[in-house]
Amino acid sequence: MKPLISVVSASWNQGRYLEECHQSIKGCEEGLVEHIVVDNCSDDVTHEVLKKYPEIIAVIEPDRGQSEALNKGFRRARGEWILWLNVDDFLCPGVMGRFVDFIRNQGQNFDLVYGHTVFVDAESRKIRTVYHPRWHYWMTKIGCYVAPSTGSLFRRNWLVENPLNENFHMIMDTEWMLRVGKGLRVKRLGMEIVSFRLADNKTADHIQSGVLTPQHQKERKFLAEKYPYYPGEEQSSTGIVSRYLVPGLRKLTRWWILFDKFVTRFFSSRK
Repeated sequence: MKPLISVVSASWNQGRYLEECHQSIKGCEEGLVEHIVVDNCSDDVTHEVLKKYPEIIAVIEPDRGQSEALNKGFRRARGEWILWLNVDDFLCPGVMGRFVDFIRNQGQNFDLVYGHTVFVDAESRKIRTVYHPRWHYWMTKIGCYVAPSTGSLFRRNWLVENPLNENFHMIMDTEWMLRVGKGLRVKRLGMEIVSFRLADNKTADHIQSGVLTPQHQKERKFLAEKYPYYPGEEQSSTGIVSRYLVPGLRKLTRWWILFDKFVTRFFSSRK
């Protein structure tokens, strides 16, 4: 039986989280979901966990980073849909069943499905919920907002035909959305979808500190040079649109995002 959803997780020395990640995708009819773990030859407990769950499709070989590992998993996927799920993150209860129901009832109308994110600590204790606004391509184009990648469903052909840029290691999802996102049909689900772990990874360090690593700065500079309205220092001497209109639009967009988040949080609390 061909799976409906392929869960793809890139892995490197985060075996202590792998079991929780894998357990969170269970609960659907047998055969509907497959879990592909692409592991960069970890030397921790990862292989012990993989032996405990023989249903996991393990690809164990060297890679040049998360983007290459994910691309390998995307190509290996047999499902019509791919769930991008970091190995140190996990789905909230009941989400996989909701995804299956959504695909069967409305999946033909969309290419990307996402929801809200729960920040958790190293022990999986909830810190807070991040309510995501409704995503539009122009939000990413001007550098204001990118729909979440981990915990999101993508129609398989979009990721296979448009692989991640393997030279990107920090904001590969932003680069991908700028490159191909204009044609995406996107749906935001009004529920907590994924628990994102604020521990032991560079992305979490950036979220908590706001400090950009040299690699992060390099990738942002590349995007600013390639996409005229993406923020960057080299745009300071360009025309009126980039110098005045786009910064003004960014400010308005950030206010709109805050408003959308506030309204979403308000109505979520009343359910």
